[in-house]
Amino acid sequence: MISLNEPSLFFIVGLIYNSIFYHKYDKIKLTNIFVRLIHGIGCIYYIIPLIIENNYQLSIVSNKGSQNDYKFIVERSISYFLWDMVLLLFEEEEEKILFLAHHLLTILGIYSGIVCPDNSYNIVLGILIGEITNPLHQTMDFYKIIKYRNISVEISYLFFIILSRLGIGSCALLSTIHDVYSIDEISNLSNGCIYSYLMNIITYLLLIPLSLNWSHKKYKSIHKYLRNHTNN
Repeated sequence: MISLNEPSLFFIVGLIYNSIFYHKYDKIKLTNIFVRLIHGIGCIYYIIPLIIENNYQLSIVSNKGSQNDYKFIVERSISYFLWDMVLLLFEEEEEKILFLAHHLLTILGIYSGIVCPDNSYNIVLGILIGEITNPLHQTMDFYKIIKYRNISVEISYLFFIILSRLGIGSCALLSTIHDVYSIDEISNLSNGCIYSYLMNIITYLLLIPLSLNWSHKKYKSIHKYLRNHTNN
């Protein structure tokens, strides 16, 4: 069931905590970081056991197992992304439109795991690939707000985003395309599954080059920082 209860509860808890201990900084941004961190950690916690259970496969287009766990993960992520879209409307963010568009596309993509249970494994794997760097990302955003730069965290983030989104993500894309084309009588698939497989592939095709662009920007920023501090 898609519900905003969990993210709203963590938002209230985070807002109270930040009002007490970080009252000198932007409490709304800090609280949003906390809520996003809870979402990311939850995704890692819930999804990794499913990946292990399926022998680390990069794609499954006929997931016939129990769907309860997969449905829970999909609905939970949709809840957090919807909550984040609402909060982004009130948060001061330079790239607000880009983030809103990203969240909307993500919701459309992961919702396809509900309309086509056969593709639910691929959807939750995609969520894991996107969220596994979440803790490092939120840590960087936290340091940014308190005006402290931890270059070790940024280097670690750059390494893992290249490994997960560009490395594993590219392999998962190729594996998914291969499996979809291997399905017998694709024309007989339900409209929901056609939509789901298509959204799965489109999301990867958008995620990989965007991640490459972001990684390049982060690399230049790290390189500039290290060069300046080496010269000093």
